[in-house]
Amino acid sequence: MLERYALSPMKELWTLEAQYERWLSVELAALEALEELGEVPPGTVQAVRAKARIDVEKFLAAEREVGHDLLAFLWVLEEEVGPEGRWLHFGLTSSDVKDTALALLVRDALDIVLEKARALGEVLVQRAKEHKRTVMLGRTHGQWAELTTLGLKFLLWYDELRRVEERLRRAREAISVGKLSGAVGTYAHFPPEAEARALEKLGLKPCPIASQVVSRDRYAEVLFALASAASLVEKIALEVRHLSRTEVGEVAEGRPEGSSAMPHKRNPILSERLCGLARLVRAALGPALENNALWHERDMSHSSVERVLLPQTSLVVDYMLSRAAKLLRELWVFPKRMRENVERALDMHFSEGLLLALVRAGMARKEAHGLVAELSRRAEVEGRSLREVAGADPQIRALGLDLSAIFREERALARVEEIYRRVLGE
Repeated sequence: MLERYALSPMKELWTLEAQYERWLSVELAALEALEELGEVPPGTVQAVRAKARIDVEKFLAAEREVGHDLLAFLWVLEEEVGPEGRWLHFGLTSSDVKDTALALLVRDALDIVLEKARALGEVLVQRAKEHKRTVMLGRTHGQWAELTTLGLKFLLWYDELRRVEERLRRAREAISVGKLSGAVGTYAHFPPEAEARALEKLGLKPCPIASQVVSRDRYAEVLFALASAASLVEKIALEVRHLSRTEVGEVAEGRPEGSSAMPHKRNPILSERLCGLARLVRAALGPALENNALWHERDMSHSSVERVLLPQTSLVVDYMLSRAAKLLRELWVFPKRMRENVERALDMHFSEGLLLALVRAGMARKEAHGLVAELSRRAEVEGRSLREVAGADPQIRALGLDLSAIFREERALARVEEIYRRVLGE
């Protein structure tokens, strides 16, 4: 029964137990490096590793007593380990352990986000191929524009997703550094050789230079990458919301929610939820940038902020990417309604083609633009297609234009295949 309440991989990263385990892994790596360099007695690491245990309740009880989380952690471990425990944290400061452990955490969180992004990409490519030739009206400023295809929308989002993934990978690289350089980063009591050895064991690189902490611009880069992922999801969800509107009706969520008062309603609640969550992630970017400016070698103004921002944004973006994939995978598409909307447009989507044909025939662009605008207004008022109205216009007839070639969908969408090749390499 309790299996249904198991934590997700992302949530598991942010538990207190996982935090203490990472702290212990950093302490052991540092201790092992010191032992390899002959700075502590042989056998120390083995003795500590054999006796050290993670006991969350003991750590919390000690923290309530001493008022310092890492100091409480060390006191409990030293008591459990015995004499060898005195070598734990030798030459280090709290931020050495915390920042290095945090790098491990954020790196793993980004790996999960990247996996969710990859899964979303698979759905986008699949649906882009499925709807490559599903013709619909493009819209600019909320108005009918020229023809496009639903597949091109998916393809556009996929192309942006690739850039999001690259930002996430760059952020992962930027954050995959640790520091074991002491209270103000001068290696006064912990040698750089030991830092390099310890961090290599943890899969991190040494921060080239640090104060008491790793510079927070690295975390701001992480937040920007996460915000860009949230922004893309919002972009997708907002388009689904617009296309789901009653007067458009071209798509619908796979499981829309009804209304307690109006049984006919099919509200795009998942899309709306994703748009709302994007605001939370974007809001984290400002504080993340402000965290970079600290007093001298360090103060703690960034710490409380990160305790909220980092887990919140990681969890939210993990959720958003997962739900965006579900949204698009289950999205209902109504090609018949798309065709009806194209017909309702009365061929207005061919207005640029007619304008350019007039220019090719020798008409000044200003004159041609005015003529097509007038013909479009006439078509709208009379409820006739632009092609029909243009075919009856004396100026158009005098030029002998081939209207069948101008008002042709195949011509408007002739380069769709080329766009797909550019994006997918197919």
